[in-house]
Amino acid sequence: MLASCARHTVSAVPLAIGAHSAREIAAPFGAPKAPPRIVRIWISQNSVTGGDVLRGHVTTTTNVAALEVRLGPKSAPLKRTTFGQFEGAFVVPKMPSFLHRTYSVDVIAKNAVGTTAHAAVTINYR
Repeated sequence: MLASCARHTVSAVPLAIGAHSAREIAAPFGAPKAPPRIVRIWISQNSVTGGDVLRGHVTTTTNVAALEVRLGPKSAPLKRTTFGQFEGAFVVPKMPSFLHRTYSVDVIAKNAVGTTAHAAVTINYR
């Protein structure tokens, strides 16, 4: 199996949780080849059940070309609304009770040259 050649950084990221609409914060400037950075993650809730709509907003440096959210083998891109601002909404699937637990959702930001930054968000499926 081949390992990825792209460099990445892992950092602690401020997390905001709440049912209110996400307030955008300014995206810091990032030169095109500079390492990307995830500045803040907002999610509508961190405890979900089947059928809930989980909304999210991620602020990054302006040089982030794509943002992906992963849970196990599943992944989804978030839509870029402007430089450094990404958002998305997901309908939480219904799962059998033996799968009700805490999950770690990986957030991956990538710049145009392939350098990535990673962060994780914990979601409780009840």
